[in-house]
Amino acid sequence: MKKLLISFLVIYGIISAFTASLFYIEAQAYIPPKAEKQDISEIVKKGTASMTEKDYAIIYEQTGLGKPAVDSLDDLKELYSYQESYFTAAEFKCSMNSPVSFEERITSEPVKLAPLQDGDILVTNCSHVLSWRNGHAAIVADAEKGITLEAVVIGKNSKTQNIAKWTKYPNFAVLRLKDADPEKRARIAVYAMDNLKDIPYNVLVGIYPMKYSAAGKVSGTQCAHLIWLAYAANGYDIDSDKGLVVTPRDICSCELFDVVQTYGMG
Repeated sequence: MKKLLISFLVIYGIISAFTASLFYIEAQAYIPPKAEKQDISEIVKKGTASMTEKDYAIIYEQTGLGKPAVDSLDDLKELYSYQESYFTAAEFKCSMNSPVSFEERITSEPVKLAPLQDGDILVTNCSHVLSWRNGHAAIVADAEKGITLEAVVIGKNSKTQNIAKWTKYPNFAVLRLKDADPEKRARIAVYAMDNLKDIPYNVLVGIYPMKYSAAGKVSGTQCAHLIWLAYAANGYDIDSDKGLVVTPRDICSCELFDVVQTYGMG
């Protein structure tokens, strides 16, 4: 009887700990802005020609838009709608997207995306295996057509997706390669489409097979590896910790990128 009671308590403890970890992990799906909302009209009136670094910093904390995004806007009055979207808390639900993984998706109004360019990278941590947030990443293959290339999920080959799906994540970041012209970034996107589409998903790539494979010899990939390989083939190692396995977090921490936009990351 005593052994039965101990077994029950151990099982109960494991279930309780697992349940608590899921509640904790869900709280990380959306983190509201740290700054309080404020009036940005005086900065908007200045125009980008007169904006200071401090102005850009304020706009970033009020809208989530980095300097590359602000400078690309046709009318700075658009910043008001980005600010509204940035300070609107995401309502979301979590659901399974494979037998072993989950993701959160917004159930309320979609988030307003900044103007994107070919070769931009989108990263979110709204993907997890049980209570481990592995995250997800994609490369913008054709910004004009609104197409990304992604290794979407275990059991599926890499494929194109509609960029609109990224407006439904409770958190994300958009990154752009620094000191590279649009043509160079576009070539990286073309390489990805030519060589990394329809590749089987392999969560162990980097351990087996090796992390780098030449064009035409890629036997497996995962979301962050697909992007890393496209950039590595064009001379950029975007894995910030240079480990065997590259993750969305590694890419997000890479100093080779400017932040174009963030949402829901605090």
